[in-house]
Amino acid sequence: MPEKYELSDGAVLVADLMPQSRSVSVGFWVNVGSRDELQQQRGFSHFTEHMLFKGTRKRSCFDIARQVDTMGGEINGSTGKEATDYYINIASPHLQNALELLIDIFFQSSFGRDEFEKERLVILDEIELIRDDPEELVSDLFSAVLWGEHPLGHPVIGEKETIGAMRIKALKEFYKLSYIPAHLVVSVAGGFESAELIGMVDTLLRTVDRTRGSGYPIRERKKPVPKVGRVCHHRELEQVYFNCGGEGCSYRDEERYALALFNIIAGSSYSSRLFQRVREREGLCYSIGSSIVSYCDGGEFSIGFSTSLKNLPRVLEAVNRELKLLKQGDISVEELENAKARFKGNYILSQESNEWKMARMAMHEIIFGRIVPYEETIDKIERVNLDDLNRLASRLLQGALFSSACLGPEGTERRFHDWQFCF
Repeated sequence: MPEKYELSDGAVLVADLMPQSRSVSVGFWVNVGSRDELQQQRGFSHFTEHMLFKGTRKRSCFDIARQVDTMGGEINGSTGKEATDYYINIASPHLQNALELLIDIFFQSSFGRDEFEKERLVILDEIELIRDDPEELVSDLFSAVLWGEHPLGHPVIGEKETIGAMRIKALKEFYKLSYIPAHLVVSVAGGFESAELIGMVDTLLRTVDRTRGSGYPIRERKKPVPKVGRVCHHRELEQVYFNCGGEGCSYRDEERYALALFNIIAGSSYSSRLFQRVREREGLCYSIGSSIVSYCDGGEFSIGFSTSLKNLPRVLEAVNRELKLLKQGDISVEELENAKARFKGNYILSQESNEWKMARMAMHEIIFGRIVPYEETIDKIERVNLDDLNRLASRLLQGALFSSACLGPEGTERRFHDWQFCF
């Protein structure tokens, strides 16, 4: 069973020992993401993540890369809407070195002006890359329509205007106030000496400046309210890219277990309703599926596909027919049991990954303040019945409340303009 320990100045350590593993995944997570930014700070969380790899008081960016390479490991980070993380996957004997490195970059990043200006150019280029990726762009457009001006509706990376206007002093202040022990979850999964781990992490944390971010409160998050709308942008593309959907379930919503199974049945697997009807039986597109995203106080359920302009009306009609059947209670006991088997199979496979375990523990601590036992999750999945799915489908599938985003060649607007879901 994973263990949890309270450390210096409010930091938390969560650890899952797997004695048979010869590697370990170490993550430093801060419960600050893009939704916690003020309007003039859009992109600060993501920019901060970039800067933490650009050097500290003790190490240059090359020193960081060389140390990780020498350990034969891999280091990376990611910024989300509710958390930012930094992790290293290494062989177990290098655990202490990995922890010391992460402590250094997490708390002692130097934010050099030259590196700041270089990363500004890198991030501006990254924004252009996203604009050139129709799948990513249409996903961002959908979130913007669904959540409006709420911070969840804004892209994590920020916008060119805010990145271009950003000043290093403001970014460094954001970093110093956000990256404090009280906001930190250290997550370790794999092969390690549990008797030594707590003292190792606590000793390293005691080297951190005690006055850092003193008195800075975690910004209160405003619960998102979904909007209804649609947007269609013209691009010189061969295909039309389309996303639609509405409010899903938050991490704290007990219906999320039913939603996980509903998502498998609807569109997140090769045997799903949407994939089999639209791709396999009717041959109307190459890519189609459904997905779910959860936040601490809200969530998204969406359906996305790409198709030719001439097939767009037929794909929309096929999606409409399938969702209408699902809302009418067309799910069979066999489909439900198959979805449960798929979920459990994927769940078991995921547990073979140190990195997956590390991330799971950290997110559970941030969201729930505890690590949900594996058995509890499987038990909640097993308890889902057809009545639960039908009740969820009735709430979830309301065509008049679906928002949508579309990206395609000239003429897409005309074919899309008068479309209305009717389920």
